[in-house]
Amino acid sequence: MEALKEHIPSKREQQKEARRNAIIDAGFQEFALQGFTAAKLDDVAVRAGVGKGTIYLYFDSKEALFEEVVRKNMFPLRDEARQFAESFQGTATELLTLHLEKMYETLHQDKMPELVAMIMGETSRFPSLTDFFFKEMIENHQSLLRDIIQKGVDRGEFRESALRQFTQILIAPAMISAIWRLQFDEQSPIDFDEYARAHIEFVLRGLKT
Repeated sequence: MEALKEHIPSKREQQKEARRNAIIDAGFQEFALQGFTAAKLDDVAVRAGVGKGTIYLYFDSKEALFEEVVRKNMFPLRDEARQFAESFQGTATELLTLHLEKMYETLHQDKMPELVAMIMGETSRFPSLTDFFFKEMIENHQSLLRDIIQKGVDRGEFRESALRQFTQILIAPAMISAIWRLQFDEQSPIDFDEYARAHIEFVLRGLKT
């Protein structure tokens, strides 16, 4: 049987995909700067260089655009973290350290603090968005952390009761650091590299006690 030829996108398909990505990127900027409630699709359209009606050719609502913003900007990081953990050959201690360091690096990328603040502060008023973000990001992250801790327990690196600890304790300080940087950096700046190291050291000490 003749091998199927690889599909090469036509110029029209490439233009459509470029336009779609421009809208998603513009949505990210508007959501991060204005918040979900205040963000307007008119402004997204201006930022993307398209007419407002063009947005509806790709997304039927602001909620749908927000979900795609999360998919494009966060899903690759989520999947990369899972793949890295599954192939990692070192100790659970090393893996957890690298994972938490990457989490801090991600949360302090450009515009990410604004997006995190918006997600934590606004999506609670939109149950479908809250469910979407929790199931696709938070729940997945909690599962990965439990897997890493289980690996540490199995190898005798972490105490057995570590699995009964709340995974929120591992996540919350990093998320709070992003919000702190956004809200209070001028009044009370923090060395976030030192902050991250202190958090990771605290976590590892607790898991090993």
